[in-house]
Amino acid sequence: MPIELLAVLFLTGMLIAIFIGLPVAIALGSVGMLGLLYVGGTRTLVIMTGSTALHELSHFGLLAIPLFMLMGAIVTASGIGSAITDVVTKWLHRIPGALHSAAVVSCALFAAMSSSSVATAAAIGGFMLPEIKRRGHNLRLGIGAVAVGGTLGILIPPSNYFIMYGVLTQTSIVDLFLAGIVPGIMITAVMVAFNTVLFWLRPGLNGEGGSEDVPTWAVKWASLRRAWTGIVLIAAVMGGISFGVVTPTEAGGLGAVLALVIGVTTLKTIDLGRLGSILVQAAQATSMMGFIIFGGLLLARASTMLNISGWMIGVITHSELSPWTVMLSINALLLVLGMFMDASAITMLAVPLLFPVVTALGFDPIWFGVVVAINMELALVTPPLGLNIFVLKAVSGATMRDAIIGTMPYAGLLFLCLGLILAFPQIALWLPGVLD
Repeated sequence: MPIELLAVLFLTGMLIAIFIGLPVAIALGSVGMLGLLYVGGTRTLVIMTGSTALHELSHFGLLAIPLFMLMGAIVTASGIGSAITDVVTKWLHRIPGALHSAAVVSCALFAAMSSSSVATAAAIGGFMLPEIKRRGHNLRLGIGAVAVGGTLGILIPPSNYFIMYGVLTQTSIVDLFLAGIVPGIMITAVMVAFNTVLFWLRPGLNGEGGSEDVPTWAVKWASLRRAWTGIVLIAAVMGGISFGVVTPTEAGGLGAVLALVIGVTTLKTIDLGRLGSILVQAAQATSMMGFIIFGGLLLARASTMLNISGWMIGVITHSELSPWTVMLSINALLLVLGMFMDASAITMLAVPLLFPVVTALGFDPIWFGVVVAINMELALVTPPLGLNIFVLKAVSGATMRDAIIGTMPYAGLLFLCLGLILAFPQIALWLPGVLD
C-alpha cells in the first residue's frame, strides 16, 4: 500500500475514533495496534505491545506523574491552596481588578503545586468565583481569568504534559520544566496587566453589590503566615529541580511527602480517614493518564514502523516551504485540533508525528515543547470543547454563553503570548541555558 494512503488512513482512523466518542486511550491504542498488525502481523503486534507495556511504561521519568498527582490531591484537600489564594487576594486588593488578578496569580501558584490544569481551574474557581459574585464584580471576566489562568498547569512545572513530552521525544524533562517557567510568568503578568488597565478604564466592572473589607497590615501578615507552608512546598519542589538537587521524579516524591506532613502536622486538616480517599483520587487520575500514555506509545511505535514521519519530512523537503511556514502551519493545525479534541489526545497524536519533522527543520526541541504546551492551553479554553470552560460553568452556575464571552479576551492574550514565544524563542530557552 502506498505510504501516502497509509498516512491518510492512519490519521483519519485516529480522528474518527476520537470523534465517535471512544475513550482517548482506546482510540490511540486501537489505531496503533492496527498499524502494528499491518506492519508485521500478529507476532509483531504481540511483541511490540508487550515490550511497550514492560519497558516504555517503566520509564523512571513517568513515575513523576503519580507522585505529582498525589501532591496535587493532598494540596487541594489540606487547604494549602486556599491559604495561597487568601494571601494573594489580600495583598493585591489595592490594584484595579484585584479579585480577577488574584485569581490569575492564585492559578499560577496552585499550578506549581498541582500539575493539572483542570484541577487548578476547578480549585481556584471554587475559591474565587463565589467571592467575585458576592462582591458584585464582573463574573464573566472572573470565569475567563480562572479558565485561562488554570491552563498554566500545563506550562508551569511540575507539568504532566512536559513529562509525557519528554518521554515521547527523549528530551530532558528538567530542561522542559525550566523552559516553562519564564513563559508562565509572562502569561501571568500579561493577564494581571490586562485586568489592571481594563478595570482602571472601566471601574463599573467592579459592580455595586457585596461588601468588601479592606485588610489591615496585621491581617495581611497573618494571611502570609498561614500561607508559608505553600510557599515552602513550591520552593522545595521547584528549587530542587532548578538547581539539580533532585530529579523531577524525586521532586514529585518530595512534594507529596512534604504536602502530607504539612496537612497532617501543621494544618491538621488531613487524618487517616481522608488520606484513603485522597490516595484513591490520585490513583484514579493516574490510571487514566497511564492508559492514555500507553495508547500514545503504541501509536508512536506504529508511526515509526510505518515511516509516516519520514514520509512527512520528505513531502515538506520537496515542497520547498520555508521552515517558518511549516511551523506556522503546525500551529494552525494544533489550534484547529484543539477546538475538537482533548489536550492529552492531541499531545499523544501530534507529538510523535510532528517532532521528527520539527527537529529535521532545525527547530529546538525544548522550545517546540513549550509551543505545543501553549497550544494545549488554548485547547482547554477554545469552544466547542474547551474543558476548562465547562468546568467553570458548573462551578459558577453561569450560562455557557457568559462563560465563553468572558473567556475570549483572556484566550486572546494567550494567543498573543504564543506569538511572542514563536517570534522570540529565547523567552523559553533563556532559563535552561543559564542553569545548564
